[in-house]
Order: sequence, then C-alpha cells, then structure tokens
Amino acid sequence: MMKQLSGLAVAALIATSAPASAQSGNTRYITDQLHVPMRSGKGNEFRILHRGLPSGTRLSLLEDAPAEGWARVRTPDGEEGWVRRQYLVSEPVAGIKLQKAQADLARFEEMDLGSEVRRLEEENRNLNTALTAAQEKSQQLEKSLKELKTLSADAVALNQRHQKLLHQHELLKQEQMMAEAEIQRLSGSDAQKWYMYGALSVGLGAILAMIAPHLRPRRRRSEWAN
Repeated sequence: MMKQLSGLAVAALIATSAPASAQSGNTRYITDQLHVPMRSGKGNEFRILHRGLPSGTRLSLLEDAPAEGWARVRTPDGEEGWVRRQYLVSEPVAGIKLQKAQADLARFEEMDLGSEVRRLEEENRNLNTALTAAQEKSQQLEKSLKELKTLSADAVALNQRHQKLLHQHELLKQEQMMAEAEIQRLSGSDAQKWYMYGALSVGLGAILAMIAPHLRPRRRRSEWAN
C-alpha cells in the first residue's frame, strides 16, 4: 500500500513539476550542455564574462535577438551578458525535474502516510455521521411541517364553520325579534278588541236600562177600576 502511494506521489510530482508555458514567461534555463559561456555582446568575438554556466542554471531573459541567435540574460548572482539562444530552453531540464521529484519523494516518505490515511478515514466517518444526523433532522422537520399543514387546514375549516354558525345565530336572533314583535302586535290587538267589547256591553246595558220601562205592558182601565 505504501509503495503504491509513493509511486502515485512521484507520478503526480513529475506531472506537476513542469511549469506551463504561460508561467515560463521571461525565465530560461541552460540546456543539457555541460557549460555555456556568457559574453559581453552578441557574437563570439566579444569578451567572455562567464566561462561556463552549468546545465540547469536559471536565467532571467532581458532581451531576445532571434535574428542574431543571441539572448541577453541575468544570472542568479545578478551578472548580465549574452548567450547563444540554442542553449536556452523555457522549461527546466530533465535532470532538474528528476532532482525535484526525488526531493519531494523523500519528503513524502518521511511523512507518516498511514496516520494521514487514518486521519482522513476518521474525518470521512465523522462527515458521514454528520450527514446522517442532518438527514434525520430533515425528515423530522418535514414530518412536523406536514403536521402543521394538517392543523392549519383543520383550523381553517373550524373557522369557516364558526363563521357559518355565527351567521345562523344572527338569523335566528332576527327571526326571534320578528316573532316577539308579532306577538306584541297581536297582544295589543286582542286588548283593543276586549276594550271595544266592554265598551259595547256598557253601552248596550245603558240603552236597555233606558228603554226597559217603556217595554212593560199597560194595565186595562177595568183593572184599574176594580
């Protein structure tokens, strides 16, 4: 397992160690030549400033003259001069890449990859546990939401029924008031009728009292004489 991880790490390091063309910019490297001289001008007749830049030396490109086949560069020590363009490449040479990959591999081998794997596995388990708890909470919230919707629907239905009963109650109160008014009206009419009947009775009695003496039969004179 460790060997497989180490192999994958080396492959990844080699793949990522080569910079992209956009990153190379104004950086150049001495190619796989052993030593490259740096001169004071664009030509072999100019004075040599540095007798041999070793392979893999990183240089800063200051001026490029492809027509003459020369380039003005600056060394890491700050020395400036001209070198043949044919000895310059935009990417580190294979030897530098290999050295960097070997150094990175040694660094990875010094690391406790087993502990790192166990840490990642533990973190994964914790994340799974948290995900399960979140899913359960989501299900509980969804159930509570359904219950609230049901209660809300029942409350709406009860409110509608309550409003309907209030309306019916108002109608019954109006009917009761109308019935009471009719009863009062009828009661007043009966009283007036009895008053009228009483008055008629009194009047008839008075009339009868007045005409009653005149209605008695008269005695004959012979009877008066006897």
